[in-house]
Parts: sequence; structure tokens; C-alpha cells
Amino acid sequence: MDDFREQVRLGFKACKTDIENLKAENSVLRDRFFLVEQENKSLKEENKKIYLEISDLKAEIRGLAIALDYIKEFNQKQIASSKIKSLDEIKNEFSFTPEVQIPLKQKSNLPKMDTYDALLAFKAKANKRELLKQKIMSMIGENGINLSELKFMFVEHFKYCSKASFYNYLKELEIERVVKIERENSKNFIYLMNLRKEI
Repeated sequence: MDDFREQVRLGFKACKTDIENLKAENSVLRDRFFLVEQENKSLKEENKKIYLEISDLKAEIRGLAIALDYIKEFNQKQIASSKIKSLDEIKNEFSFTPEVQIPLKQKSNLPKMDTYDALLAFKAKANKRELLKQKIMSMIGENGINLSELKFMFVEHFKYCSKASFYNYLKELEIERVVKIERENSKNFIYLMNLRKEI
């Protein structure tokens, strides 16, 4: 009988030891799980920051591409205008039509801009509004863009126009149903309407 009691006592003692060991292991696993959870959380935050940085870089690259296109267009126009001017000069040199004599007083009052430059200036002024609206649409692109980023690039970075003019052009594009502004995660995003319908 004493033998049996001793064996029961030893059995309970072994069970108690096993339970304490399991508690200790469980505590270690809980701590490890907590650390893994914290690490996962910090990785998610870091991933979010990287995503935002990539989005900013994409916007900058898009802006640079637009700027390069604009510079190329401008250079081509300059080259074309210089070629036309040189042809006009050659034509004037070999022209045999007598010049109309204008008194000196009248000559000094004439504008110094030639006809071609005046025509270019007039066309540029007339088309400026439409050109800038087209530029806004090209900057929005297929995936849309954050409105504040678009304003920063268009007004402050490239200095295409004033802030008031920028918002006027946007209003016109909205009225024309070309663009749509949507609120997402407490930020305004602008999309091209025809592309937004497809999505």
C-alpha cells in the first residue's frame, strides 16, 4: 500500500513537472509569436512607405516625360520657324518688286515683329487654352493621378499657368465630361472619363 502511494505521489510530481515545462514552452512561443507579429506589422508599414515612394517616383517620371515631349515640340517648332524665316529672307533678297517708300516717322512706329512671328503669336494665344487642357489630360494618364500632385507638377514645377487658371481648365474639362474627380481615402483623385467607364 505504501508502495502504491509512493508511485502515485511520484506520478503526480512528474505530471506537475510536465505541466510547468509546457507552461514555460507556451510562454516562450507566445513571446516569439508577439515578436513575429510586431515584425510583420513593421514590414507592412515599410512596404506601404515604399509603395508611396514608388508612386511619387512614377508621378515624377511621368512629369519628366511630359516635359521632354514639350521641349521636343518646342525645339521642332523653333527649327521649323527658323527654316521658314531663312526661306523668307532668301525670297526677299531675290525679289525684284520695288519697295514702297515709307517716311522715316512712319517706319519708327511700325512693330518690329514680322508677319510670320505675329501669326505664330496669335495662334499660340488662341490655342493656349486648348493646348494646356490637352496637357492636363496627358498628365492624368490611364491610371489617373492625385489632384494635389497634378496641381503641383502643372502649376509649381512646370509653371504652365497660374493656380486659378489650372482650376478653371479643370472645371471646363469636368463640364465637358472629359475628366472626373473622385474622393478616395480622404484624397482627391482625377481620372479620364472614357477610361474610368471601362474600369
